[in-house]
Amino acid sequence: MDFFDIAIVGGGPGGATLANIFASRGVKVALIERQKDFSKEFRGEALMPSGKEVLDQIGIDIDTENIKYRTVNKLNIFYKGTLIANPEPDFIENGEFRWVSQPQLLEKIIEKSSDYKNFSFYRGFKGQDLIYENNRVCGVKISDSNEEIDLKARVVIGFDGRSSMVRRKLNFSVKEYHQPSDVLWFKIPYPERAFPGSHAFFSLFPNSMLVCVAVYDEKMQVGWVIPSGSYGELKKLGKEKWIEFIKDKSPKDFSDHLQVCLDNDEISDPFVLKMTLDRVKKWNKQGVLLLGDAAHTMNAVGGQGLNIALRDAIVCANHLTPLFRNKKTSYIDIDSAFEEIEKERLSEVKQVQEIQSRPPKFILINKFLIDLIFPIIRFIFKFKIIKKIVDKEFVKISKGFTKVKLEV
Repeated sequence: MDFFDIAIVGGGPGGATLANIFASRGVKVALIERQKDFSKEFRGEALMPSGKEVLDQIGIDIDTENIKYRTVNKLNIFYKGTLIANPEPDFIENGEFRWVSQPQLLEKIIEKSSDYKNFSFYRGFKGQDLIYENNRVCGVKISDSNEEIDLKARVVIGFDGRSSMVRRKLNFSVKEYHQPSDVLWFKIPYPERAFPGSHAFFSLFPNSMLVCVAVYDEKMQVGWVIPSGSYGELKKLGKEKWIEFIKDKSPKDFSDHLQVCLDNDEISDPFVLKMTLDRVKKWNKQGVLLLGDAAHTMNAVGGQGLNIALRDAIVCANHLTPLFRNKKTSYIDIDSAFEEIEKERLSEVKQVQEIQSRPPKFILINKFLIDLIFPIIRFIFKFKIIKKIVDKEFVKISKGFTKVKLEV
């Protein structure tokens, strides 16, 4: 049986970053990740200024670390194929919106963490259950195809995403935002002729919308927001039919590009993700702390999951690191720190989730109003003062609503 100060379940950006900080500050930490490699498609890879700020603070410079990324330099909003708005927030104008290779980012963080003797990485191990002692969690049971291991730890942190084993085992109470939609993801070659440079755009139409962004592998990632549970019928129709539907509602140059991709068999197999937006009502329970999507699942098309998780990691490290430098720290001290972490992060998380809850719900439910509203939006967006207000809102979200700084 192995003993640690802290066991982190989930080796995504938040969990890996937190483990790196703990290890570099002398805390004995175990990081558990069920994937043997990080090459899974359609991970959260939108890196905003708020997230890059965290990476800078832990010594990860994506400009010099041989991590692939693509800078998005243009943002457009279309309705039924017609341009209605082109926000120009300063973080896009300044080249601060990047689509980063999460697999390469994670490998770099793990590589740097491995320099520390008090860091242990259990790659390819799945969390199976929690270990209890006196009605408090004191470790994690993990396994791979060859062995089962009991990891004992004074603190267990669930950073294991929207399908969190830790959250499920402790039956955390959850507040859910109704999201009547799923998102169908696929990739196509980047449409250079239609959108020279590196664009991101929203294409809105009754009952649905597209979220399209230039990504680092010379592709465009496309997310099609569809009514919840409707993919089964779309699948029966076949790819040609649903691509035809998207084409009819898209900007002409993009529509033409989609047809070429279809003809050349260059559209990747779709991946369907339920559009979940929720938050546990209390982030800690019986010696366990939830962070990232395990604590507050973000909208799959909002571009905030990666950044919020990184910011959770910084705040958590600030509160817990000093406790594990003190051999006399009690469980009361730890539980108190858990409360402070939640208190510090809750305001920003709430604000982001409130913003993210609106667009899909509006588009999918208010079917008869949007034809009236979007022409008005197109008109008022011609006024500079309106454009400045919209740009300012984009900046708020991208740079974070609160100040997060590594202090240990």
